[in-house]
Amino acid sequence: MIVSNEFFKQGYEVFPNLIPKELLEQLRSLFVSLMDTDNLTDKVVIENNQVKYVTNLENLCCKGNLSCLVVLGYPPILSIAEQICGEDFFMIQEFAVIKNLGDNLPVLWHQDMKNERKGRCFTMGIYLDDANEDDGALCVIPESHLTDLPICEISESAMLQVPVRAGDVLIHDMMLAHKSEPLQKNKLRRVLYFEFLSVTHVRLESIYSENLIERRAKLIPIAIRHYQEIYPLQNVFNYKYPISFDMNKSVAESLQEIYAEPIRARPSAYCFANFM
Repeated sequence: MIVSNEFFKQGYEVFPNLIPKELLEQLRSLFVSLMDTDNLTDKVVIENNQVKYVTNLENLCCKGNLSCLVVLGYPPILSIAEQICGEDFFMIQEFAVIKNLGDNLPVLWHQDMKNERKGRCFTMGIYLDDANEDDGALCVIPESHLTDLPICEISESAMLQVPVRAGDVLIHDMMLAHKSEPLQKNKLRRVLYFEFLSVTHVRLESIYSENLIERRAKLIPIAIRHYQEIYPLQNVFNYKYPISFDMNKSVAESLQEIYAEPIRARPSAYCFANFM
C-alpha cells in the first residue's frame, strides 16, 4: 500500500476497498453492540425530536470483539502510518463518529490538531458505511494543511466533497480543514478513526508526556500480536520502534494497563462562526 505524493500536496487520499469484508463485518457487529443509548460508557448520546442517537464512541481498541484492535494490527494500515509518520509512529487515540438519519447534527469546519509541522501527523477514517456526495461525504479544503490562517478564514476557501464506499479508508493530514453535513437519505454513516503521530514529532513540540507516549506506543505491538493470533497464516507488520511490553501478559491485561488512565488528547480547532 503506497501513499502517493498527492496526499502530501492535497492533504488527503482515499484507499478503496482496503478493509477485507470479513473484518468489515466484525467492525459492524462491534458497533451494533456498542450503540446502546442506555449505556453511556465512552460514548456521546444526543436527543432530537425525542429520539436518542449515539454520535460518538471512544476507546474502541479495548472494546467487545476487539475487531478495532485487529484492524490496527492489519499490515496495510500500519504501512500507511509508517510511510507518513516514520518508523517511530504510534496511535494517540481511536474513536468513532456516527451520523444517523434524523440526528441533524453537522460536524463543523475544523482541524484535528493544530501543530507546528515538525513532523507529519494524520487521521485515518475507516468507513463502515457509504458516504455519498451531499449525504455524509467528508468536505475538505485541499492544501489547507499548509496554511497558518485561522480555521474560520480557511473555511471561506473553495471546498470539495470526498465520497467513499464501505470498506474504503480516507486519510487526511491533521491540519487539513474538513467538515461533514447531516445525513439526508442514508440511515447511518459510521466511521472508525485512528490518529497517528511520530514520537519524534511529539517530543519536538512537547505535545504529549513521555508516559503517554510509552503507553500508547505499546498498543501497536499488542495489535500486531493480536492480529497474528487471529490470522496465524498471514504476514504481520514489522514495527521498528523499540518499545518493550510483557509478552507473558494476555492481550486483555495489556489493554487494561494502557487504558487505565485517560488520554487527554490535544483538542481540535473548530470554527463556530454562523453556527446556530
